[in-house]
Amino acid sequence: MNKKIIFLSSLIIIILSVMATLTGLFWPNLYQHDTISIISQMQGQDLITLIIVIPILVGSIYLVSKNSLRGRLIWMGTIFYFIYTYASLSFAASYNQLFLVYVAIFSLALFAFLGELVSLDIKKVRESFSSNSMRKITAVFLAIVGLMLASMWLKMIVDSLLVGTNPPALETYTTLVIQALDLGVVVPTAILSSYLLMKNNEWGFVIASVFLIKAALLGTAILSMVLFMVLNGVAVDMGQVIFFIILTVSGIVVASGFYSKIKGIYLPMTKNDSIKSG
Repeated sequence: MNKKIIFLSSLIIIILSVMATLTGLFWPNLYQHDTISIISQMQGQDLITLIIVIPILVGSIYLVSKNSLRGRLIWMGTIFYFIYTYASLSFAASYNQLFLVYVAIFSLALFAFLGELVSLDIKKVRESFSSNSMRKITAVFLAIVGLMLASMWLKMIVDSLLVGTNPPALETYTTLVIQALDLGVVVPTAILSSYLLMKNNEWGFVIASVFLIKAALLGTAILSMVLFMVLNGVAVDMGQVIFFIILTVSGIVVASGFYSKIKGIYLPMTKNDSIKSG
C-alpha cells in the first residue's frame, strides 16, 4: 500500500487514540455508566495503548519509511490491535462522549489494515523467513493459544447455560462482546495461522506475524487491566490471570523469536512509493 496512506492513516489513529486514552485516564465522568470492573479494564488498556502501543506504532511507521518488511508486519500487527481494541469499545462500552472517536479509530484501522493486506507481497514474507524450527514452534504456540482461549470462554458460557444463570463476565451488560470477538475472530485466526504455518503456506507467515504482535500487545494490556482491577478492589479469576500471564510472556518470547528470523530485506518499492529525485 502507498506509504503516504500508511503515514496519514497512522497519524490520524495516533491523534485520536491519544485523545481517547488521555480522556479515559483523566476524565472521571467518561466511564460513569460502566461498572467498576469494566472501568478498571478500560483504563488499564488506555494506559498500555498510550505508553506502549502508540510508541510502537510510531516506530513501525519509521521502519516503513525505510521500506522495512519487518516494519510493515509490525505496523499491521499494531493496527490489528487498534481494530480489536476499538471494536470492543465501540460495541461493549456504555455510550459516552467518545463514541464517534472509538468508531473512527476502529473503521480507519480496519480499512488501513485491509489495504495493506491485499497489497502486501506475501511471497516475499515467506521467502524472508529463515528458520524452519521457529516456524513449527510458532505454529504450535498459535494452536495452543487458540485452543486454550476457546476452552476458557466456552467453559464459562456452557457452565452458565447448564445452571441457567448469566456468566459472571456479563455483569450488567447485555451480551459478551469480548468473548464473541475472541471466539469468532481471534480463535479461528490462531488455528488457521497455525495450520497454514505447518503447511509452510505463504499466508501462514503473514497471519502469524500479525497475530503475534496483537497477542503480545493485548496480553500486556490485559495484565494492566488486572492490575487496575485489583487496585480498585475488583475480584479477579486467578485461573484466567495465570492464563493471560503465560500467554503474554510466551507471546512476547515467540514474537521476538519469530521476527528475529525475518531477514533484513526490504519490500520492492512500488510506483506509488518511489521517490523522485530532484
